Amino acid sequence: MMYFELNRGLSACVVASFLAALATPLLAAPDAASLNAARAEVRELLADDFRELNAGRRALVDVADRVADLASASNSAARSRVLQEGAFNMYREAGDLNRAAERRVPFWINLGTEAEFEFAACPAGSFTMGFEGDIRSENFRHKVNFPRPFWMARLQTTKRLLDTFRKVAELKDEERLYGGMDIPAGGLSREEMDAFCAFLTRRNKDRIPAGYIFRLPTDAEWEYALNANCEDPGDPYVRFRNGDSSVVDEISITTVFVNRLRAEHGQPPIKSGQGPVFKVGTRRPNAWGLFDMLSNGGEALLDTIPNVIERPWGEGVFDVPFDFGYEDEMTEPVRYSSATNRIGLMRGSARYKRFAAQWYGRQVMSCERHWNGNFVFRVVLAPDILSERGLEGVE
Repeated sequence: MMYFELNRGLSACVVASFLAALATPLLAAPDAASLNAARAEVRELLADDFRELNAGRRALVDVADRVADLASASNSAARSRVLQEGAFNMYREAGDLNRAAERRVPFWINLGTEAEFEFAACPAGSFTMGFEGDIRSENFRHKVNFPRPFWMARLQTTKRLLDTFRKVAELKDEERLYGGMDIPAGGLSREEMDAFCAFLTRRNKDRIPAGYIFRLPTDAEWEYALNANCEDPGDPYVRFRNGDSSVVDEISITTVFVNRLRAEHGQPPIKSGQGPVFKVGTRRPNAWGLFDMLSNGGEALLDTIPNVIERPWGEGVFDVPFDFGYEDEMTEPVRYSSATNRIGLMRGSARYKRFAAQWYGRQVMSCERHWNGNFVFRVVLAPDILSERGLEGVE
């Protein structure tokens, strides 16, 4: 009966159409009893349709579950991908995004024969942002809620992917050495990153869930995806989060790793802190299958702040007095300044320094094009929270 109550707001013309189809004599001489009977019959017809729709939706989810199971069991990568995309589409049609994400069904984009995105599912949930003993504030830790799932690109956006949107500059010799078109696309402005995300949204508008777009991740989404709800003490990301630097070579592009390659090609070694971005996906992924979250360049975030701090170019951990915390129990938080005089936030890039819990710290970057090619970005398929909140979003 709740459904009936929700539909009592049917417009007069819709009710009149139903009444005309049901009984012409009632319209000729309406009275209270006959109108109530007609309304009851209309509600019953709607209830039948609602039950049938729900039954169809449940059947669709059941089929999607079976397809997802087949994808997981498949020994063929190509077949698994086709099945996974089919399952994602069925979950989307069923309006059951949480179930899709909980089963970790990815989303795929093919931008050409050699350019494609795979997005890992980040299920709806909550987590405590920050870490014990944060040096800036005793009250920094706070709970953040994600009632809706989102999908994050497993890899940083490469030059090959960006080339499908606009022609990239000719590769330098060092870029060819470190991975060519498969190194992250760096040195872009926020406007250029947003334009690429808008391009992906337009190109896939008939495939993505309603209310979702491609965009940069928020600060909270990035950390939630990095932690991946993983508490396995043997996981290298968990060990690193707890201050164990011995696992850094498993998950990060270290100076030793880079110099090993340079030596193989007769190149002189680099000093610590001088390393370039490297071919994506070369290190071990986290529990949700996301690569390079702690290496290969600092990743731009959706969050921006007014340019009111004394030193806008942080080195390593962001250590100037600015409050980045949120109120506890916030839902899908984002800090966003639409003013022209603003700076962007970055996360990650713990490659060469401070291999300890302080990688939770942030860096800042200009929203204009920056000389540093180590400023890169990763795309998420997520709710359009800026438009929902009346903030400045991407066009």
